[in-house]
Amino acid sequence: MAEMTISCPRPPLRFVSTGIDVQRRTLIRTGGNIPQNVAVDILDPGTGWVVLGDELTFFKASEFTELTQIYRNGIHQLAGESASDDNDVYFVAPSGSIAFEHNLVHDDVVQIWKFNPTTTGGQS
Repeated sequence: MAEMTISCPRPPLRFVSTGIDVQRRTLIRTGGNIPQNVAVDILDPGTGWVVLGDELTFFKASEFTELTQIYRNGIHQLAGESASDDNDVYFVAPSGSIAFEHNLVHDDVVQIWKFNPTTTGGQS
């Protein structure tokens, strides 16, 4: 029987990191279909949703597109600042409303990851 060895280089002894705080929100659609371009409030989407994870807010559209990763059923969705961008999902309002360019259906899982840069540093 052949053996396989995997070697990983050691990390440097000194490094500097700015750090990132990741907030995650998961929405699971348990109700009926939601037509395309209808706003969904990720903080309180209403009935027909199971909501898990952190509360997320976006103060402006650029923050949504630059700091956020959206997944629908495990597939990365391209984020846009508005519907005119013609992307998969777009910012609607600072309250946490987003909309999709396609219908959401029963059992869809939407994951929103927001990457907040922190000011704390790592080791030096």
